[in-house]
Amino acid sequence: MSASPPVRVVAVMPEPTPYRSPLFDRIAGRPEVDLTVVYNAPAIAGNDWRLAPEHPNVMLRGQRVPGADRILRHHYPITPGVFRVLERVRPDCVVLTGWSTFASQCAIAWCRVRRVPYVLVVESHDRGSRRAWRRAVKGAVVPWVVRGATSVLAAGSLARESMIARGADADRVRTFANTVDVAELAARVDDLRESRDRLRGELGLAADDVAVLCVARLALEKGIDVLLQAAARVGAPVSVLLAGDGPERSRLEQLGGRVTFLGVRPWESLAEVYAAADVFALLSRFETWGVVVNEAAAAALPLVVSEGAGAAHDLVREGENGFVVGIDDVDAVAQALGALAADPELRRRYGDASRRIVGDWGYERSEEDFIAAVLEAAGSTLAA
Repeated sequence: MSASPPVRVVAVMPEPTPYRSPLFDRIAGRPEVDLTVVYNAPAIAGNDWRLAPEHPNVMLRGQRVPGADRILRHHYPITPGVFRVLERVRPDCVVLTGWSTFASQCAIAWCRVRRVPYVLVVESHDRGSRRAWRRAVKGAVVPWVVRGATSVLAAGSLARESMIARGADADRVRTFANTVDVAELAARVDDLRESRDRLRGELGLAADDVAVLCVARLALEKGIDVLLQAAARVGAPVSVLLAGDGPERSRLEQLGGRVTFLGVRPWESLAEVYAAADVFALLSRFETWGVVVNEAAAAALPLVVSEGAGAAHDLVREGENGFVVGIDDVDAVAQALGALAADPELRRRYGDASRRIVGDWGYERSEEDFIAAVLEAAGSTLAA
């Protein structure tokens, strides 16, 4: 008996990223699928990762709509080229990210007309404040899109809850995490431990400094002002490392305190910063996930994460590997940092737990759930 031909899959994604691209490389190597990834743009939101994906891909280069970024809170390039790719490949299944980009909307329309099943990849959730018109539009449109999908690939538990509430079958909501190659990053950080003193010295850290690292765009929604205020309340030996840049830098510099602005670090070199740090903090006012939390956990760091970050609800366990704090709660952040700064054994124990917890959020689970979702979708077409 001859083997079944691979399922032709087109995945419509926003941009190639250093954490998703290796996952698609793995999926493209699976014999069950013939994968083509269509990217909305080479980069969005000012990212400049300069990646060269190894998996088959098509890079769309659409026109920007003036003012759309401000209204929609994300890039909305007009990319009709997605239709040409879909017509050329004639996929058995389409996997697409969300419903709010032009390319995803085109892909949903194409699937409806061609009667091709689609699978939704969802990162967003219903926590946090939104304008009334955004809630109204989402409430009217999203259930229709969700019910039309054969299944959903959710980034985490908050996205899963949101999709089930909007009509998804709980048995057909799987995981497609915003994550990294946990084992690979953990090994890189461990290899760097022997050079930890040198790395800390290059960052201006003294031997007894407790380095609290935040990797984030220096923007208001990241809550970095809260981190600096909290660290100032704790005082020595806490020293903050900020890896990133953005519009808030000048204001944050005026806050003073024991803080080092590292600027934008190449993604490949971030392992050195993680290896030098003692604690990781991400205090976002709103963040659908926060893949840097995965990175920090893989680096075996204790975590202080706001409840505004989606990753907090899956990767941070109170009393086990860190603290989940309220949004803008400077006192709670200061208490968490103070407890970790005062107790090296607590930092070690929480860091070990972080790595153990994030072990379930590596590429393996997402790869298998992706394959299961597209095979199920293709199977539904054959059964129809």
